[in-house]
Amino acid sequence: MALVTAERELGRRLQLVQGIHWLYGAQGDAYAALLRGYESEPRPAYERARAAGPLWHSKLGVRVCTGYAPARRLLAARTADGPGEQPQSALAWDEGLPDAGELPGADQVREPAARAAERALAGLRGEVDLVASVAARVPVEVLADVHGLTGADRVRLAEACAGAAGALDAALAPPAYDDAVRLLDAVGTLRDLLGDEAARAAVVGVRAARELIAGALHALLAAPEAAAAAVREDPALLVTETLRHDPPVKLHTFSLAEEVEAAGERVAAGEQVAVLLAAANRDPEAFTTPDRFVPDRYAASGVPEPLVPAPHGVAVEAFARGQAEAVVAAVAGVGGLAAAGGLPTAAGGAVRVRRSPVTWGLERIPARVAG
Repeated sequence: MALVTAERELGRRLQLVQGIHWLYGAQGDAYAALLRGYESEPRPAYERARAAGPLWHSKLGVRVCTGYAPARRLLAARTADGPGEQPQSALAWDEGLPDAGELPGADQVREPAARAAERALAGLRGEVDLVASVAARVPVEVLADVHGLTGADRVRLAEACAGAAGALDAALAPPAYDDAVRLLDAVGTLRDLLGDEAARAAVVGVRAARELIAGALHALLAAPEAAAAAVREDPALLVTETLRHDPPVKLHTFSLAEEVEAAGERVAAGEQVAVLLAAANRDPEAFTTPDRFVPDRYAASGVPEPLVPAPHGVAVEAFARGQAEAVVAAVAGVGGLAAAGGLPTAAGGAVRVRRSPVTWGLERIPARVAG
């Protein structure tokens, strides 16, 4: 009986949050509309949010930040602990988990990521999906190597990571009930395999790495000349520009533990803040031609670094960056950049996951690999 009651309460909560987002979004609140996530392309939603100003109040009771400079100040501030860290949390998948342990750094993941990329790319020919074939696969294999998992445990890890893939978005965009149950079960499996401290880091880190790898691969197809030139010079340039142009975490919510002055306003301790990284990292006051993918902008000095948050308290940048750089280098080696048709080419438009306001993740990247 208690289980039935809990299930009904979960279903009611998911429906209630969906209804609130729909109502305020229909009334013109740009943040609520973004959380609804009806659009297949996220850029218009972020443009509407930026048009409301660098720092503004949403009807959802959240201070929304779209400017680079105020976002940098807010992200550097101390955050509050407790339930308020995830405003309007629809699915508290990490409830009861301790603070996350640290993810391995870039130097620790490059070699296993390179091996995983080589395995993923071996025999990859014709029309393929680079998300399923590469971006979703590599971070899981890296995590398995880091934790020394073998045999059936590696299979369980892959299944659990797939089931928990929507966790970052689920806290703000309520999933369907069956998906919510599947997600919570997957987190439980990760706790069994990795322990409580590592489970939170695994959920967040694997998704962030997947999205950064996918974003970099998408750039190789969408802007092949600029991307290829960057890979020839330094794969890190391509990855850094991906962090800015298509960040793996596009929305970060938290409560402040201290008062902060940003965009000429005071944001009080305890206020709930939503930093829209996808808007702030394209702020025209911080970046020239912000909507263009220009990797070599980071070859010059004085260019602001992309803002990368720590969702759910997990520092993801080094873990995701090391893998993305290794994958880009491996993909560039398929046939060699100098060889005609060496890089994959687009085989259709990329598809993003709807109702995923935190990651607005790439679901499919159709590509054609020569050979």
